Amino acid sequence: MDCKKASGLSNTAFLRQPARVLIVEAVPPRWSDTRAVLCDALENFLTMVCSLKGPSRLPFLSVFAIGSQQQCLLPFAKVRGNLPMLLSCVAALRAIPGKGVNTELASVGEHLRRTVLDSHRQFHQYRKFSGVHVQANISVEVTVVTSRPGKGVVSLLKNVLKDDDLEPINSFLVVQLDSEVDWAQDEVLPQDPQSLVLVDLRQVANSVFAVEGVLKEWLQEYGVDFEHLHLGLPSPRGSPAAVHIKCDVRESVISPSLLPLSPEKPDSLGDIVPASPAPRRMRAIKALRSGGVCQSMLYGLPLVVTPTTCWRLNWDEVESNRHAFQALNRTLQDHDQVLLLQAGPSDGGGPDLRTFYCLHPSPSLAMLLKPVVCQELFMPGIHSKPLQEPPPEAMRLIRGCLSQINETAVLSPCCLSSNLYQYLRSIPVTELHRPSGSA
Repeated sequence: MDCKKASGLSNTAFLRQPARVLIVEAVPPRWSDTRAVLCDALENFLTMVCSLKGPSRLPFLSVFAIGSQQQCLLPFAKVRGNLPMLLSCVAALRAIPGKGVNTELASVGEHLRRTVLDSHRQFHQYRKFSGVHVQANISVEVTVVTSRPGKGVVSLLKNVLKDDDLEPINSFLVVQLDSEVDWAQDEVLPQDPQSLVLVDLRQVANSVFAVEGVLKEWLQEYGVDFEHLHLGLPSPRGSPAAVHIKCDVRESVISPSLLPLSPEKPDSLGDIVPASPAPRRMRAIKALRSGGVCQSMLYGLPLVVTPTTCWRLNWDEVESNRHAFQALNRTLQDHDQVLLLQAGPSDGGGPDLRTFYCLHPSPSLAMLLKPVVCQELFMPGIHSKPLQEPPPEAMRLIRGCLSQINETAVLSPCCLSSNLYQYLRSIPVTELHRPSGSA
């Protein structure tokens, strides 16, 4: 039996990730305002991608810059294992001057069309001659980064590409970076109603974090060929049919287990309890409202924290320490707060890798410690507030379903059996002791 299936990781996950083309409009004077932000975000993102274990989420990448002329900074290349080449591409992008003659929107059109067609031809050549396995049905997606008003660039793309056969390029995204430069609105060219080119527009802040968010969307599993999850609810009273809600599942966090962070990866007791007698040091940096802590931003295994009973301490110190712990727990409960902690610097000799935790109070003489995602691991979501209340008939249906489920005041793990022992006994010994990472 496949252990990956048991863990919930599909064998087909990330197999259909598209190749990516990044086109950067490096046009003065806006380029001087956005260059550092874009290059820093791209450098951070590529460093992350090349460090991820598991299936490749960004198989192939090509990068172009356009301004007064077109430049191919990175012909189509395999991403995994090519970090030096990718960082050289970012350095070349960073070296493009931020001052010079402005290029009008109408003049950019031919550069854009030629760049898209060049990337189209490059991909076909790469797939044919590189010797690297490229799936025949893999698609290509193009992202254009600009500081111009994005509607003008969207209109331009639709017009200049309307007569071209772009297969396997199946979509375009125009990312408009907000620039501090005050420009007159570009002319929005008329769109050909026959154009079949799909172009989305995204307006983002001119910040490294915001641009990284756009790039990290490339890491989400591409395409939804089938729904990921069927959520079954009991049938409402008087109705014979059960209710099934079909859902898709997305990541909210890049799992630290996919990165070479050990021993700083806080997934187990061994990552907290040091091998040396010196205790792991953490300091409180914020008090958070418990309602403001989103559970999707917590990851890894929670750990139970209790006041020490170390025999090396004298009894009075143990007792006073227990009282302080109890007072902290009670105060956090009374104020409905969670404490945000930052772990102290590592002793690895390299750059300090900061890790963060939430300390949750409880009614017992114990608290719960949970690792918190940091901005580098945060994955952009697609969450949005509903535009309107659900229809009354949908509310009646779901309330009827939930009324058939017994309510329990306390969750007890003793009532939940995963059938783990039977499952482990069903795995052949050769599979059970196979080294991780082997085929």
